[in-house]
Amino acid sequence: MDSIDPIARDPGPSEKVAHVLYIAGPLAVVALTVVLPLLRLLIRPASERSRYSGIGRTARTTLTCVSPITCLTFIAQAILGSFQNQASAQDVSAPDNSPLYFLSSILIWGTLSVVLVESKSPHWPTYILAWTSGALIDASIVALTTSKELALNSGYEIARLSLHTLRITVLLAGAVCSLCSIQRHSGQEETGTEEETSSLLGTTPNGQARENDLEGRSYGSIPQTAEGENPEAEVEEDEAKEDEDVKEIKELQRKRLEEKGGWLGYLRSFIIFLPYLVPYNHRPTQGWVVVMILCMGTTRVLTLMIPRQLGILTESLGNMFGTGSVPWKDIAIWGLLQFPVSTITNMVENMATIRVSQYAYRRLTEAAFSHVMSLSMDYHTTKSTGRVTKAIEQGSNLSSVLNSVFNIAPVIIDFAVAVIYLTSYFDSTLGFIIIATAMIHAYVGYKGNGINMSYERVLSETYRRENETLYDSITNWQTVVYHNRAGFEQDRYASSIANSLKAQRRYFDGFGFIHAFESFILDAGLLAAASVVALRVAAGSAKLSSFVFLVSYWSSIRAPMISLSWTLRETTSHLIDAEWLYQLLQTKPSVQEKPGARDLQWKGGRVDFCNVDFGYGPERPIIQDMTFTAEPGQSIALVGETGGGKSTTLKLLYRFYDVTGGRILIDGQDIRDVTLHSLRESLGAVPQEPSVFDQTIMENIIYARPGASEADVIEACKGARIHHQIMKFPDGYKTRLGERGVRLSGGELQRLSIARVLLRRPQIVVLDEATSSVDSDTEAAVQQAIRILSKDRTVFTVAHRLSTVVGADLILVIDGGKVVERGTHKELLELGGKYSRLWSMQTSSH
Repeated sequence: MDSIDPIARDPGPSEKVAHVLYIAGPLAVVALTVVLPLLRLLIRPASERSRYSGIGRTARTTLTCVSPITCLTFIAQAILGSFQNQASAQDVSAPDNSPLYFLSSILIWGTLSVVLVESKSPHWPTYILAWTSGALIDASIVALTTSKELALNSGYEIARLSLHTLRITVLLAGAVCSLCSIQRHSGQEETGTEEETSSLLGTTPNGQARENDLEGRSYGSIPQTAEGENPEAEVEEDEAKEDEDVKEIKELQRKRLEEKGGWLGYLRSFIIFLPYLVPYNHRPTQGWVVVMILCMGTTRVLTLMIPRQLGILTESLGNMFGTGSVPWKDIAIWGLLQFPVSTITNMVENMATIRVSQYAYRRLTEAAFSHVMSLSMDYHTTKSTGRVTKAIEQGSNLSSVLNSVFNIAPVIIDFAVAVIYLTSYFDSTLGFIIIATAMIHAYVGYKGNGINMSYERVLSETYRRENETLYDSITNWQTVVYHNRAGFEQDRYASSIANSLKAQRRYFDGFGFIHAFESFILDAGLLAAASVVALRVAAGSAKLSSFVFLVSYWSSIRAPMISLSWTLRETTSHLIDAEWLYQLLQTKPSVQEKPGARDLQWKGGRVDFCNVDFGYGPERPIIQDMTFTAEPGQSIALVGETGGGKSTTLKLLYRFYDVTGGRILIDGQDIRDVTLHSLRESLGAVPQEPSVFDQTIMENIIYARPGASEADVIEACKGARIHHQIMKFPDGYKTRLGERGVRLSGGELQRLSIARVLLRRPQIVVLDEATSSVDSDTEAAVQQAIRILSKDRTVFTVAHRLSTVVGADLILVIDGGKVVERGTHKELLELGGKYSRLWSMQTSSH
């Protein structure tokens, strides 16, 4: 840069234009490399974003060097200008914004270097625009700041122009090279790479779950993994299952991204969660949101005011040195800002954050649970319980989104305030140091978190494997004893513990190393900033209070910066959680009430199946043209071979599925025209395999009619012939049944189910193989209970044992989804058809 006497003349027109370019130039490059790609990401689907992403490996390696070389030239020029300013008695003839241009350019081109290296499928037109604009801007600055009268005998000026020439040449060469590479590949088929064809949030390596070598691995064999070996080998199978789940949800996410036309449309679809996250109609929570916002704003002000007041206090103490006076006013203000203002504000903000998060968690969880319970049987029979609960549990994590917003926003605000305030209070050098420190810290945190996430996954899997081993060994204690394998189980459990501890050590060691590295970067940034201020204090251009303010202020923004990378990671994972919940809430029940459906009007209990057809699909017809009538108080039995459609017929009565043809009437009312609640309230069922809760016997029975009294429960149990068995337990009706009712036999469980129905007192009773798994004596007791239950009720019975339906008023023989025979037991025996053959087979076997 030219050396001029700043007093001799005012800047000319060329220098004024250069003054503008020093600010506008970096902003233009930022717009091209950040704003445009961001818009492209938000509004363009991945299939279109993959264009112009593929070039040759050699060209890619060459082009990767363009931005680092450009960055190095700016660093060299900044150092050169600094030496020139110190050596020259006169100011350099550059506008005052030239240091800002150098520093901002170093950040921009350094960032582009990292982004290009990390990107798996860069959008080369963006870099062509950036490199071209950078070259044109730099060439314009050279033309505007180089004096025509200058003789190139100054070593500084020669070095400056050489760096400009090198930078312009490198940028233009990079633009031309990338343009030619794109043209060479334009004729080839464009294929998106992993980054463009998968979720922004990442996928498993190669987009596939890893293959597992399971050869030689079976239950009961000790895994060939000892302490000191890699614990991933122990959890490959579990990771594969997890990867399949993650692959599926990310594939759904990718499809929705394509359908919505980019991330902007994709994120807009999550608006459906706003009623659960934002308390539109809940005044108390609205109040806490206001409190949280006020506290956040107050904390932002305190973050700046407390260090500033500490600097003022330090300056006052220095001025009063040896006078015997104490700056009580400054001490009081500093103390009040520290406490109670800061302490109380943080406490109230935490209270508000907890309550707002709890509100969102409750609303999301209740909505998800209610939706799952409203889904039809076809959903529950095709989805595992684990998958459904996972969707609810992970989706409820979306309640933390508000916390993430209120965690990220303060950090961004503090960062912006720090850059602006310190730049204005000192100069652009301090702003550059803060921005550079933050960017390097963010990059290290990003890379470190990515590495530690793999360690965390292995740790969670080894923990789960350890717990599963413990659970298997204890629950299968009898098997262990029968085969005398206690030592084997001890070794197996010890091996799983060793793997867990190995994974735990590696995870915490990695976490500690990354945390130390991040702290080193922040400390190095503080040291650099403190050195700059210390030099100015020593030169008399800054006060001592400036140094104290800087150190204190840096400490205030340090902790939020450290937590930012983790907060961003959690927010990213919330999008995956939200996808699970979104897919769940978008699933609609196949059986829905009609608009304006009325309650079922009970008129006795006549049931008509009129030409009913049903199938799980066109290729799977189950019920065909089924027609029969059950008069009030009658007992209807459905018998036949397994898979004939007997149980499905009763599921249609419950409206677990809707008929695909014909109709089902109760007292002349099509069950599709009445509310599901009123329909199922009039029905009671004794399933083939009754399920119970891990609660007391009293709680399990009264579940059928919560308003019933204890006397009603006892009466129902007596009618079901199970009261005496219950009273044999030490705790009687307060006995807990355990998981899946392990404390009761099969016959007792079925009689408990009958007691439930007796207590409920439905008009129509459905018995689905109620005596299928009991012995003859128990069957007699159950049959007696069923006779009591069937009195004055319309009863449908599905049975394999024909002896249980000989007293039915109407027996329907089902074969291939059709009624092939009908009549009483006597009539069917006289008919000599299928029923007669089944009867002969069962009676002859006895």
